[in-house]
Amino acid sequence: MSGIGQLKAVLSDERFDCSTRLLRLQGWRGTELTCAIGAGHAHRLAPGFCAIGAAAIAFTGSAWLAVVLMSTALVGIFARNHPVETLYNAVGSRMGRSTIPRNKAAKRLGCATGTLFLGGSALALGLGAEGLGRGLAGAFAAVAGFVAGSNVCVPSMIFTALFGAERAQADRLV
Repeated sequence: MSGIGQLKAVLSDERFDCSTRLLRLQGWRGTELTCAIGAGHAHRLAPGFCAIGAAAIAFTGSAWLAVVLMSTALVGIFARNHPVETLYNAVGSRMGRSTIPRNKAAKRLGCATGTLFLGGSALALGLGAEGLGRGLAGAFAAVAGFVAGSNVCVPSMIFTALFGAERAQADRLV
């Protein structure tokens, strides 16, 4: 089955409700899926943080803020979780809440995309191309805001369509 076919299969699997299908799209299965379900909407914190930060960059035109936010996205590519999710896990576990499981390759593509858009924005703003820098930040803010608001992880959809549902479950992006 092609990656697009696998994407359709994950999104239309009638054994799961819509919310669970969207979490499965992000690569979580088995006990990790149970953990993600238990964490509620906490997995939306990182995209929400990125959306707000990118909107602030688009509004202020701050190259410095773009570099800071890009750094958090870069960490999210390689670390167990995005720094905001790591902070949630540290606080949430002390409060007896389910933690966000280790991010899978499909979700890590969001961090990689953010790193590229925010890095491009920082570079453009630093070089004086204010319109381009603000535009890149604004575009990323829109996508990250959509992900945070709808729980439809666009990067996970792209990853699954290109590489398949099995590869989307890998612990690393590459």
